[in-house]
Amino acid sequence: VPLLRLHHLGHRRFDYLVPLEMDDTVAIGSVVYVPFGRRTVRAVVVAEGSGSPPPETGLRALQSVTPQKVPAALLRLAESVAQRYLASYESCLRLVVPPEQGKGGSGAGRARGQWVTRTPVPDERLSLTAKQRSVLEALGEEAFPVGALCERAGVGRGVVRALIDKDLLMLCEPQPQVAERPAPAADTASAWATTAPMPTLWPGQAEAVQELLNAYDDPAFVRRLLWGVTGSGKTEVYLRLIARALQRHEGAILLVPEIALTPQMIARVRERFGPRVAALHSGLTRKERADEYQRIASGEARIVVGARSAVFAPVERLSLVIVDEAHESSYKQEEEPRYHAVDVAAMRLAETGGMLLEGTATPSVESVHAAGGTIRLAQRALGEEPPTEVVDMRRQGPGLLLAPYAREALAATMRRGEQAIVLLNRRGYAAYVHCDSCGHALACHDCELTLTYHSRSRRLVCHHCGRTYAQPVRCPSCGEGPLTRGSPGTERLATELKALVPREQVFQMDSDVIGGGRRVQSLLKSFAHTHPAVLLGTQMVAKGHDFPDVTLVLVADADTGLYLPDFRAAERTFQLLRQVAGRAGRAEKPGRVVVQTWNPDVPCIRMALEQEEDRFYQEELRARRRLGYPPFTQMIRLVTAAREPDRAQAAASYLAERLAPHLRPKELWGPSRLPTLRGKARWHVLVAASDGGRVRRLVGQAVEQLAGPYRRRGVLLLVDVDPYSFG
Repeated sequence: VPLLRLHHLGHRRFDYLVPLEMDDTVAIGSVVYVPFGRRTVRAVVVAEGSGSPPPETGLRALQSVTPQKVPAALLRLAESVAQRYLASYESCLRLVVPPEQGKGGSGAGRARGQWVTRTPVPDERLSLTAKQRSVLEALGEEAFPVGALCERAGVGRGVVRALIDKDLLMLCEPQPQVAERPAPAADTASAWATTAPMPTLWPGQAEAVQELLNAYDDPAFVRRLLWGVTGSGKTEVYLRLIARALQRHEGAILLVPEIALTPQMIARVRERFGPRVAALHSGLTRKERADEYQRIASGEARIVVGARSAVFAPVERLSLVIVDEAHESSYKQEEEPRYHAVDVAAMRLAETGGMLLEGTATPSVESVHAAGGTIRLAQRALGEEPPTEVVDMRRQGPGLLLAPYAREALAATMRRGEQAIVLLNRRGYAAYVHCDSCGHALACHDCELTLTYHSRSRRLVCHHCGRTYAQPVRCPSCGEGPLTRGSPGTERLATELKALVPREQVFQMDSDVIGGGRRVQSLLKSFAHTHPAVLLGTQMVAKGHDFPDVTLVLVADADTGLYLPDFRAAERTFQLLRQVAGRAGRAEKPGRVVVQTWNPDVPCIRMALEQEEDRFYQEELRARRRLGYPPFTQMIRLVTAAREPDRAQAAASYLAERLAPHLRPKELWGPSRLPTLRGKARWHVLVAASDGGRVRRLVGQAVEQLAGPYRRRGVLLLVDVDPYSFG
């Protein structure tokens, strides 16, 4: 199967001759190079024929074979993922194939040696593509090798060259780098012992560890949910299970949801288990990733810590997969193949046996429903859960983002020399700009979505395609009315905070300010060593951080995600409030949580503030059963996209007509129009049924029959099984 990133090839496989000199080295799973058209491309051998084909077939021969090989279990997993998520087999093979280390040649070597950095005074007025913006966000303020930067941002070198041509980037001298991992230890009997002492468990932890160890000793596949409040010591439970895996000479994978959290977890695991730990995440350079992959494949590293794609690591004798913060939507990939790492882990362990452990303080509704057994950690290892105070914004004066009560709470925290976390889950200075006279809201020309004003660049930015615009003086619709900025974001709140707290004590953490994982770690380290200090940000500040001197959490607007057109909106609001509240008072100093909301009586907000977790999940499950939403149905989303709006609509309508006769009442929703995105009109159709296997077969057959004709008419057909996004 050639690895070409060509969606239209689907599940096609191609036959090649094996030259006699390669006969002893080529086997199923071998990574080879083959001629494909006028190109030479990388490919994976997935089957072998018997005998010699007749000469008239005109088969071409393999060009070369590499020492790399995909294990048979991962080949089967790739095929299962393709079937489960209705994705092309080639896209799934790319998830399991070893990283390419690059081919020789002095020109290639010189290109890999180039470094870039931002220009001192960039022209902020330039229009950027989404890929160009992703490069700038990945680079941050650092100098970085071109190859590693492309790998981190997921783009080709042409995107970097375009930014150099626009004078936004410039070539620079290589910078010294510090190796991230220690040298491997010798394989001795003592290597299986932990390198750091184990702390004493509190009684609830000890019971949880014993219950999980008993379940883990079952050779069959078992799935458990570790539901523990923030600060209850879930990570120590993970480490005890990993220690048992090493004692049994087996392997383990520990998944974390964000690259920003990966270094913290890697440090904690390596402190305990030393060089037997490998790291896999998008922040690694190509060489670092290849080196870590080789350590895993050889059995030198039996523990893997990483983000979503680490679930495909070639761990020998894998028997344990732990998913930290398992409720996070980042475990769901939003491009083909649109897999969910938790489900892939279950598929992988179902074949070999072992334990899948989901750990979280706020499980997803699906996890609560699906877990084979739930272990609760109801109290913190240190400190008490902080009380929550509600500020009803309907009774506050206009203008300021922080109510007087919240300001006083922040001021008191600063006077004591302590730290605070302030959450506002909205980027930029203002989420939209509208006309006071006619009500027109400024929108992206390519996306039909409102533009966000950013004060640093003084530009309007589309957060979907990356295009930027100058803000007009007058309304472009009526030509008369003045323009007003609405829904303040983190930039506006940072300005307000810096009027209350010295500028050097305010740390802003969102994707507009922070690029890659290294910048995140630098910012968090600076915050940890500054007293007093305020950490302001979007949902990034709610995830996994443990600062003993944070005694105040302030939620500036609890309602930001409440009314999105998504059946998970209430669940996500509940989770975010519970998660961020858990950042306060995690050590000896007591904490407090102040939440500003315009809707204090909305059930999900009220139950989050009153810590009524069981009641929230019970009511949410009842509502979803009544309405036919997951986990009681499997949902499949089909999107048609085209430059010509009529074609996108006609394709969605025809698709719905094809599916309707084979589906029961209320199993087919739509077609419905979506906002234009990157210049393409979009429509979607939703299928939801309790019999997931049946609807996957029906949808798979329809997609296989229609994708080709649609593509020839300029229509792209996208499939998302178990969708997490509906925009």
